[in-house]
Amino acid sequence: MFPDLVVEVSGPLACFTRPELKVERVSYPVMTPSAAVGVLEAVFWKPEMAYVITAVEVSKPVEWTQVRRN
Repeated sequence: MFPDLVVEVSGPLACFTRPELKVERVSYPVMTPSAAVGVLEAVFWKPEMAYVITAVEVSKPVEWTQVRRN
């Protein structure tokens, strides 16, 4: 019915925080579907469009780093 939209997103750092760990800012290993909707709406927003995420694929290995705050 509707065509598939495929978007490749990359960046040096990303943090998809977990709601149960707000203080430590622990991230999910990959983008969550709600974060993917947020990225699509930031780029292709129109009030009549609604996005349904069917898959999130990882094209590179996930690398972890620690950022300390005081």
